[in-house]
Amino acid sequence: MNIEDFLQFCKEQEYTAQARALFRQAIQLAENYLGKKKRLAGDTFFIHNLRVGKILAESKSEPSVVVAGLLHGICTFVPIEKLKQQFDEEIVTLIQQDEIKHIKSANNQVAAEALRKILLTTLKDVRVIFVKLAVKLDNLRTIEPLPEDEQKRIAQEILDVYAPLAYRLGLEKVRTALEDLSLRILHPRKYHEIANFFEASKEERQETIHEIVKKINTFAEGNLKIINIKGRPKHIYSIYKNITTKKGRRLTDFHDLLGIRVIVSSIKDCYVLLGLLHETFKPIQGRLKDYIATPKENFYRSLHTGIELSDGKKVEIQIRTQEMDEFAEEGLAAHWRYKNLKSDQIFEKKISWLRNILELQKEGKHKEFLQAAEVDIFGDKIYCYTPKGDVKELPKNATLLDFAFTVHEEVGNKAVGGRVNGKFVPLKAKLVVGDIVEIITNKRQRPRRGWLKIVRSSRARQKIRKSLKQYETIAPLHYRLWKPTVKDEQAALVGSEAFPKAACILAKCCSPLPDEKIVGILTKRRVVSVHKEDCRLAQKETERWVPVHWKETFSQKIKFHVQAKERSGLLAELLHTIAQVGFEVKEAKVKFIDAGNAQCSFLVVPRDLTLVKKMVERLKNVRGVVKLIFE
Repeated sequence: MNIEDFLQFCKEQEYTAQARALFRQAIQLAENYLGKKKRLAGDTFFIHNLRVGKILAESKSEPSVVVAGLLHGICTFVPIEKLKQQFDEEIVTLIQQDEIKHIKSANNQVAAEALRKILLTTLKDVRVIFVKLAVKLDNLRTIEPLPEDEQKRIAQEILDVYAPLAYRLGLEKVRTALEDLSLRILHPRKYHEIANFFEASKEERQETIHEIVKKINTFAEGNLKIINIKGRPKHIYSIYKNITTKKGRRLTDFHDLLGIRVIVSSIKDCYVLLGLLHETFKPIQGRLKDYIATPKENFYRSLHTGIELSDGKKVEIQIRTQEMDEFAEEGLAAHWRYKNLKSDQIFEKKISWLRNILELQKEGKHKEFLQAAEVDIFGDKIYCYTPKGDVKELPKNATLLDFAFTVHEEVGNKAVGGRVNGKFVPLKAKLVVGDIVEIITNKRQRPRRGWLKIVRSSRARQKIRKSLKQYETIAPLHYRLWKPTVKDEQAALVGSEAFPKAACILAKCCSPLPDEKIVGILTKRRVVSVHKEDCRLAQKETERWVPVHWKETFSQKIKFHVQAKERSGLLAELLHTIAQVGFEVKEAKVKFIDAGNAQCSFLVVPRDLTLVKKMVERLKNVRGVVKLIFE
């Protein structure tokens, strides 16, 4: 490629005349200083940089990033002051970043250490990663003159470190190229076996594609506008990984080796085409995925479906608009072109995981950085859904608590449990792909230090630490000032002469009522847990018993719950019963626990213990009442 070819290519990529003039200026400088400098691969650094620039332009990178690629490595030969005279500070900052040379990467932990070194050079501007990825891709494409051992070292480094990074940044073309080229060097026999399979079946695949395209064009006429239809074979490394990780799998087992991507003019046409496809061909059960209505967390949008042809062949089809296709292919590098998508916010949200990791590095938390990188970048991912259908990306083995922090920081801080596919689960419950997750919160909940052992993602861990710091800065003048789980209503009913300042909590294991014998157990945090005297748990802790008593008079409101069989007029009858005793009801609520059962909650102003006991006896006699629980 010569200079004019490069600039013509940039014109075809729709870079402005002003941008192309900037590229020419950078090329001239690079040619002057790098035109005669030879690489180990045999070509000059100038030609290498020209190819790097093309990779970045092909990814629709912004002009400043393309310039940084064209001038990659020039700082060794050109004083910084000279660069500042010709280019603005943004470009100089990008091209000033140091190169990472040798990284030995044999596993995720070592790769994470390598990534730490890479990210140290990107603290000022994460866009420099785009340049590094383009450099690595060209290195792979021109690697043949190097010794075999050196080739394998470079390929392993790229496969372990740079390819996962490209994936997380949404650079699909770059990622697949890095993986396929690395595989060809590391496992040439497997690579050629898969490549030859594709080549042998090329004619057959083209016939199949032609048949589908012909039918799509026929039934699309007059119904929707198709911009382009193209074949989309699965890339070689992806197939290799599936074969090696899933025992017994063969090349012929992959029904989506053949894929077709249809680009249409509008979102409406995406759904029209989906309906026509399912009318014309037999849809494969479980293969329909609507990433338009519920985009992936990396903003990927498309419709996916699988169809079976009359001869039994199975094909995966993707349907998307031109804008969706470009965004999916080019990823973050092209964010600056999509002002109508609020690209700055999108860019920031998509690299939030990277910002979280960089924060750990800046704070000097080296070990935690390595753990975060291993999970968030190199670890496998799962996708779960909110009840509204929003997709949340999580690391494999993520828990309900991880999910809560992807919804919102405050949702995570107040989470007490949740429902997964309709079933109640605790915060530590592990999630799997496709789970529909609803988080249950309590305004009195606060983050716990033990949560750090539950979560997997760096985002959740960072948010928990932040919240813990906030709670720990509150002066503990009295335990109840900063322990919101101790309620005034609970303290109103019971007292302890031995510990008059301690908060007394009615134990949920036995839910003692005001007319029952009670004992107290002093907890490690100097809170008295109040149990029925015959409670099994209390009987095991007799050495920690402290005397407690029901208060004879009350100065505060009391809250209690009545669990009963659901029926018409239940709440009205309960309210009437409470009023007959002479209590003033400040609050009354009802909620349905499950099929046929309800819980009615009341906040009342009592006068003395005798009336409370009287109220309890009358409520027990109301038809359908199963249980009373005082707080």
